[in-house]
Amino acid sequence: MTYLATFSSQFDSILASRVLQSAGAHSVRLMPVPRELSTACGTCVQFNWDGRPPVVERADGLYQLVDTKWELLQ
Repeated sequence: MTYLATFSSQFDSILASRVLQSAGAHSVRLMPVPRELSTACGTCVQFNWDGRPPVVERADGLYQLVDTKWELLQ
């Protein structure tokens, strides 16, 4: 499954990307937050994870890609 975690700071998103890679997430990438989720400037981490999504510390929101839309999980 494809997930996206949003953050209020670039530092938190960079840290989360490193932690997710170490934890076994696939295709981890930093990117701007999609406009449909927020009009504020910010960064997020998109990643693939098999099974139940991990808890992402310091995330403002965790979304799952369903078809072509992001659905809020937390």
